[in-house]
Amino acid sequence: MRQAVEYCGLKPDRRGLCLCPFHPDRHPSLKIYPDGKGFYCFTCGAGGDPITFVARYREISNAAAARELAAAFSIPLQTPVSYREKREVERTARRRKETAAWAKRAGIYMKVYRGLLCDAIRERNEHFEEGLKNLTWAEYMIEQLEENPEQVYKDRKAVKKIGTIEERVNHWYL
Repeated sequence: MRQAVEYCGLKPDRRGLCLCPFHPDRHPSLKIYPDGKGFYCFTCGAGGDPITFVARYREISNAAAARELAAAFSIPLQTPVSYREKREVERTARRRKETAAWAKRAGIYMKVYRGLLCDAIRERNEHFEEGLKNLTWAEYMIEQLEENPEQVYKDRKAVKKIGTIEERVNHWYL
């Protein structure tokens, strides 16, 4: 991270602070974290990794920034060459996008379901028993969807169960 910042012409002090180039800055507010952990400006909130920094600093795309840094530091970039490799990269990107969209939707439904279960327990209504039975599982699934969405998405039983939860939430009060 420090090398990327210095490559852009900024000089962090010994504490890793320098003037932020993303807003008018008179006092060093941009922190450069050691071991490639990124950067953060305490004034404007800009933050990210070396590629994000260079992209924002040069006003270019992340891909262009990655190519620029790779060339500047003699890091070989492996780009897909054959049609098969390009297709595999596209397929992987599509899977990641599908997984992220599913995990976001599933997370929303699971949080709503958890809220309904908590209400059922608190009010001791007709869903009280379901609340006691499923609350811990719902909280576990929310945690897993936030931390390991790919693993949850691979688990067909979990995907099916979350699908039934979506239906359950939609018909809760009917």
